[in-house]
Amino acid sequence: MINIYKMDMHRLKHSKVFYVAIIFITIMAFATVMSGMSTTLGSMLGAADAAPSFSAGGAANVAIATPDISVSGDAAADGDAFMSMMMGTSVVFILISIILTLFVCGDYSGGFANNIFAAHSNPWDYIGGKMLSMATTSGFLLILFTVESVISLIAFGHEVTLSGGIIGLIFFLIEKWLISCALNSVILLVTLYTRNIAWGIIAGFLIATGGLTMGVSLFANHFGFDWLINIFSITISGSSQICTLSFNGLILLRVVLASAAWITIGCFASRKVLKSKDI
Repeated sequence: MINIYKMDMHRLKHSKVFYVAIIFITIMAFATVMSGMSTTLGSMLGAADAAPSFSAGGAANVAIATPDISVSGDAAADGDAFMSMMMGTSVVFILISIILTLFVCGDYSGGFANNIFAAHSNPWDYIGGKMLSMATTSGFLLILFTVESVISLIAFGHEVTLSGGIIGLIFFLIEKWLISCALNSVILLVTLYTRNIAWGIIAGFLIATGGLTMGVSLFANHFGFDWLINIFSITISGSSQICTLSFNGLILLRVVLASAAWITIGCFASRKVLKSKDI
């Protein structure tokens, strides 16, 4: 597992896609401020703050905010919405999905997978190595996007407001990192099963942007299927939408439990795929 992790990190440092991802994140961080935080691209990528309130049934009611550049009115609420949108992690989730998909498909297209499984007959070595390398990459990209977003705000003369302080920001990033790990496990499963780059990227895009869950939620709201909304509130997309910059123990617990569940499902299903197809 550790050997595969080291191998992947070495490949990542010499991979063009990694540096393209860094450049793209940098452009997004600055372009979002310059555009007023309300571009179509930002909306498409889900770069908006989710301010959740929990109903008696346990579902999260999510309101998507699109604040102006100048923070006014309730500074705490506007700051939460503004900074959460600035650090909208959909773009990071999409990029990490692409990186993971290209890495796994590259293992198979080049015949490298046969050598890996010949030396590592335990499927957990491959799964664990991939999950660790992508967890490291996700953490790096999340922190990078956060730092560059703050720098871009200051560079363009805007005040950085954190209603939850540094602690709230840290827990926000931890929650998003856990969700990214859950996403990685699902993308790993899709890629191992299909061995297809397009399917991996499509799955990552739908989950990262919340496109699938948003469509289902609109359908459920229109026809009064509240139970369906409750179910989708524990998906990866649903968990990502409830994260805020103000620390909330209930939100953290929901994110931890949902992420752990999806990581478990994704990893065990990936093991079954490897056992049936490769090992």
